[in-house]
Amino acid sequence: MSGLLTKHKSHIATLKFEVHIIVEKDKYGYIAYCPGLKGLAVEGDTEKEVLGNFCKAFISYMQSILKHKDPLPICSTFKVKRTVKPIIENIEVPISIDSNCNIYASA
Repeated sequence: MSGLLTKHKSHIATLKFEVHIIVEKDKYGYIAYCPGLKGLAVEGDTEKEVLGNFCKAFISYMQSILKHKDPLPICSTFKVKRTVKPIIENIEVPISIDSNCNIYASA
């Protein structure tokens, strides 16, 4: 039986994303979102906190996409309101790649 099973080695890698983030101040603090990533919006008391929260949420968002084998939201064109200046963050998402070039979310 063991001859039928082979272990696939995984390699740890990182996907890097440049994400256009909109940060808006409201009466409770700050919110951050990316128009191209549906359902991903976070809150924070300060601009620094909301950006940190967004990075953590983005990594979870991407790991969920990989886990469910959904398509990656790359090569998209984002339309941004002219009155709000986008903030660009480089966000690294750890992944595993097996010998068949399948990509998985790293734990």
